[in-house]
Amino acid sequence: MAKYTFAKSVEATKLNKRTMVPLGPGKTEIPFGAIVEAIGEERDEMRFSYLEEPYSCPADTFRNAARPA
Repeated sequence: MAKYTFAKSVEATKLNKRTMVPLGPGKTEIPFGAIVEAIGEERDEMRFSYLEEPYSCPADTFRNAARPA
């Protein structure tokens, strides 16, 4: 999996590890400088892992914030 670092903070939805279904309506802020691993893209959402937990955010938001690590 490709590793990226965020050039700015990103709001993302935390996902269930097994089912990859959102864990509620709330958003989690992933901080500037965080190192994440891309899991994949589904429709217009990018899935990635941060601190070994899966998250998703809009693909365009991910592309604007992510830089190769």
